Amino acid sequence: MQELATSLPNVSLVTPNPIRDAPQAVEWLKGEAGKETLLLMGNPEKSIVAPSLNAEHERLEQFLALARESKQLTWMMCYGEATVGAIWVDLEPTKHLPAPAIHLMIGDPNVRGQGIGKAAVTAVIKYLKTEAKYSKLYSRYLTSNAGSIKLLHGFGFTHLGPAYLDEDGLEFQNVVLSLTD
Repeated sequence: MQELATSLPNVSLVTPNPIRDAPQAVEWLKGEAGKETLLLMGNPEKSIVAPSLNAEHERLEQFLALARESKQLTWMMCYGEATVGAIWVDLEPTKHLPAPAIHLMIGDPNVRGQGIGKAAVTAVIKYLKTEAKYSKLYSRYLTSNAGSIKLLHGFGFTHLGPAYLDEDGLEFQNVVLSLTD
């Protein structure tokens, strides 16, 4: 997978490396801050468990396997020397969204609000438009996640149907962005 530069000189998108990234992911996901991150992403509270190095290593290996199968594009967001989150694009439709569908997680709460998510999404959109030649991009957000709403609508994503409850009773809104403008 191609590494991507962003508009921020100290932020890049790189291929996941389980040995490098799993320990940092455990740090993001532990404690109350980690629980809040997972809740904002739409994980039901009942499914949130304490993170482990083994589980995070396996999750990253799964990202790499999906990339090898051409089912997903995944990058880790690096800020300086630290991995601070992940951004991925599902290349096959899911139960909830058409493809391609973009998702991101700023795992390190200390770097939120610094433009890293915006820079990462901008780089991926550019890649999808120029390299992959997609004409539309989809996403979804938890309707209570003000940060995701602001980010996605700031790019021009528009509602794709009404908000809905998923199988866990969480309210989501699907959105779409034209990549041909």
